[in-house]
Amino acid sequence: MATPKPPTGTKTLRPGRTLGASKPRSLTSVPATAKKPSGKKGVNPLSSLGAMANKTSDAASVVTGKGKIVGGVLAVLAVLVVVAIVVINSGLFTATDIQIQGSEHVTKHDAIQLIDLPEGTSLFNVDPDQITEDLKQNPWVSGVDVQRQFPHTLIITPMERKVIAIAYISSDDLAWAIGDDDTWIAPLSTSVEVDDQGNVITTGQGSNTLTGIDAALALAKHYGAVLLTDVSADVAPVSGQAVSSKAVKAGLDYVRGFSSEFLGQVKDISTPSVEAISANLNNGIEVSLGDSDDIVKKERVVTKLLSQVEGVTYINVRSPGNYTFRNAPTS
Repeated sequence: MATPKPPTGTKTLRPGRTLGASKPRSLTSVPATAKKPSGKKGVNPLSSLGAMANKTSDAASVVTGKGKIVGGVLAVLAVLVVVAIVVINSGLFTATDIQIQGSEHVTKHDAIQLIDLPEGTSLFNVDPDQITEDLKQNPWVSGVDVQRQFPHTLIITPMERKVIAIAYISSDDLAWAIGDDDTWIAPLSTSVEVDDQGNVITTGQGSNTLTGIDAALALAKHYGAVLLTDVSADVAPVSGQAVSSKAVKAGLDYVRGFSSEFLGQVKDISTPSVEAISANLNNGIEVSLGDSDDIVKKERVVTKLLSQVEGVTYINVRSPGNYTFRNAPTS
């Protein structure tokens, strides 16, 4: 039988291929873009924790070492404190030789009577503040010097107030010492012995005896102080108490306000009242001062007049800007 020819235009199918199947494409792989290597190495969390643990361990070792040192120092200090306490409370430095010095107005006997030292007092636990408080019961005492001389000596020396003025109260014939802290110290005897130059003699072997205001003036000279006169009778001093009289306080203002050179020319300052304060100079001149304002200016006016005008007998500087004066008539 004859094999029929395929129709014209018909393609002969090759074995192994299916109709309609397309030729598979060839896929070309595109390589991924390569990353540049980083300069930093990756951190391993475990290795980091390990390093931290090592550092912590090192720090703990240092702290432990310092702690041991501090503990050792504290232990040594504790031992020293214990030793110090034992030594202080032992009899090694007990004040067995207590020397109490006297002064012009505070005798050794008086000081001994005032001081109360606990038995067994050592040079370490002695209380200077308490000793000062004890001795200040005497109005002449302003402070106390306490010296320790090891192993057993304690030297106690009272320090007296500095007298800057003597207030003479004529109504009672009393001369009261006034301290540089404006405190009434104590009354002084108005009967004193002096030598030929008028200096006070405390040994009882003077060539002359002064009384009243003359004795007060000699005492003022003895203390390097200024005599305040004409003090009102209603002024009632009390030892150890502050001066409250306005007139006396104004007089003290002048004592502190005048220069030492001018004070050397002042015989006394009269203080009957604040407005009537005046100074009597050694040369006999009276200076009316008034209240204690403008002290330096008043002194300057008086000094200038004394140096420029002869025969001056009286100067009024209550108002230093409008002063007046009198002088003796010349023949």
